[in-house]
Amino acid sequence: MADAPLPVVDTHHHVYDASLPPHPGARPHGDAPLSAYAALRARIGITHHVLVQPSTYGFNNALHLAARAENPRGSCVVAVIPPDTDAAACRRLSAGGVRGLRANLVQGVPLSPADVPALGRLCADQGWHLQIFARAEMLAEMAASLRALPCPLVLDHFALLPPASFADHPAWPLVSDLLSRKRAWVKLSSPYALPPGDTAPLVRALAEAGADQLFWGTNWPHPNTDLPQDEAALRESALSPLTPAQRRAVLWDNPARFYGFAP
Repeated sequence: MADAPLPVVDTHHHVYDASLPPHPGARPHGDAPLSAYAALRARIGITHHVLVQPSTYGFNNALHLAARAENPRGSCVVAVIPPDTDAAACRRLSAGGVRGLRANLVQGVPLSPADVPALGRLCADQGWHLQIFARAEMLAEMAASLRALPCPLVLDHFALLPPASFADHPAWPLVSDLLSRKRAWVKLSSPYALPPGDTAPLVRALAEAGADQLFWGTNWPHPNTDLPQDEAALRESALSPLTPAQRRAVLWDNPARFYGFAP
């Protein structure tokens, strides 16, 4: 009898409803419903998933919380909330499947770097992590505040490090040090958001710094690009520099441990 397929976690995707008004200053997005994502899951073998609130909807997490309610054992939410949100509201979000908060500092809507320390304290109080989407230059500028966070830190999309010159980038000492000390995790996702270059050396260097601290994500429906994407090919490209044991860790062991998923 053949072995059952290994479980796979997609740690980064969104859903969109074009009928919902976007947050002021945010980019609108066309429909990308949970049903379309479910078809992708079936096609490439995703068993568990993390719904990440996009900047499009600001602090209105209702769409992603409703999507999580469709699969409460196999999914969770990374939400976006104001830094002054009270503890009772945070507890309600936890009950709805929220496991972390996100600050999109590339778009700068609806949060800014100045909000990060307060968001970190909220996360620490709730047992959450803080996920940050920021250009590598900004990560370097924020090094002191990121090192001081009292909660786990997740960096989106390869930490937006330039593949061709990551080792010389001022953010690399921060990222590699936080990985090696198990203070941060990096998502291998959205390579099309990076400057041009082969990501394989960057992936190997990230794994050398902390293979147990890496995740994989589709970034479906790919709001960072207008070009069609092949998610299976993107996954293979991200994981091909890794050993079989590292690939399994990135696809299941690491995210299952971090997000609390069971097979």
